[in-house]
Amino acid sequence: MTGQGVTGTGETTLLPWEQVTVGCGLTLHAPATLRLDPARLKAEFAALDAAIPDRARTHYGAQAGTGWTAIPLALPARQPGRGLELLPALDHMPLVRDLLGTPGWAVRSANLLRQPARGCLAWHYDNEALHLDCVRLLVPIHAPAGATTRIGHERAAYAEGQAWTGDFSFPHQVENATPADRVVLAVDMASTPTLRALFPPALSAEVDRRRALAAEAVNSLLGWWAAGNRSPGQA
Repeated sequence: MTGQGVTGTGETTLLPWEQVTVGCGLTLHAPATLRLDPARLKAEFAALDAAIPDRARTHYGAQAGTGWTAIPLALPARQPGRGLELLPALDHMPLVRDLLGTPGWAVRSANLLRQPARGCLAWHYDNEALHLDCVRLLVPIHAPAGATTRIGHERAAYAEGQAWTGDFSFPHQVENATPADRVVLAVDMASTPTLRALFPPALSAEVDRRRALAAEAVNSLLGWWAAGNRSPGQA
């Protein structure tokens, strides 16, 4: 694939699940036609970050102040059929609140994710892609140069404010080998025609072959784990 922010890994030896996508011709990730004002995003996030106490943040596998953290902005309503619950944190980010109300979107949750400096979310896979029921839309707020997402054998590094997504049913790894934190808005939503129209059609093309290759890549990763290996990049 060629496109904004996407290059090959530059490595001479690819892992087995990376080799599955070499030469496949599928688009694995791409930017949307949607872009938010990065300066305003940064300002609103700074206000939120200063106002939200540590107890209101979710910590993943680490002590407070280290590791991945999340600030929930919107969650499924506690009572079925009540739709989306917008959380008080959104009061500090009106730009994001307006985004979540985009006509034709069916938002399921929204979070601000902070990946720490030198952090790596090792190879894994999710049931999220444009051709599937659920999509994860990502908008970088702080994107230090050198922070990338690998899907198959490709890397993606999008600019601050640029919305993008990928076929996360393939094994992927999120790397931040920089001295600065990476902060991203992550919005999970249904794959509606309105949302799909923001992306190149190639990102959801050839569904049968896409599913088959993703299954092959995932099975390769599972086999790696079953053999007692840890994912490269895993602490």
